[in-house]
Amino acid sequence: MSLPQLKPDLYQHVRVVISIIVGLCITTLLSGFARFVQHPRREKVSILHLGWAASLLLSIIHFWWWEFRLALVPQWTFAIYFFVILYAILFYSLCTLLFPSDVKDYAGYEDYFLSRRRWFFDILAATYVADVIDTSLKGPSTFIPSEWNIQYESR
Repeated sequence: MSLPQLKPDLYQHVRVVISIIVGLCITTLLSGFARFVQHPRREKVSILHLGWAASLLLSIIHFWWWEFRLALVPQWTFAIYFFVILYAILFYSLCTLLFPSDVKDYAGYEDYFLSRRRWFFDILAATYVADVIDTSLKGPSTFIPSEWNIQYESR
């Protein structure tokens, strides 16, 4: 008994789930930034914290931009689907670590960030490993320098 051939529009299904998670990431970061504007004296602002949050926002936007290349995956399996969703969840975890619901037990966001830096950098390292795997899923041509992927390599 052979399995039915997967339809090319399966990627659209995967993209919708990824977009939900990416939307949660961006919402978390933007609402965190907005808190500083809405209540500038409530929590102590940290340049270190804001720098990582801005860098993460750029990374998430970059992630979303390059995920359209997943359309090149010839055969989707649950393992690939699960991996891509897990990769997006890693970004969401970083966002929630940067902007928790409450920092009252800390002197400010920098104090909070420093107390959670081990978690933050471990998850950040996992995103770099996931990026290499994700790139390999998109095909061997993504590792070969070309005009198409020069933007990707420059990051």
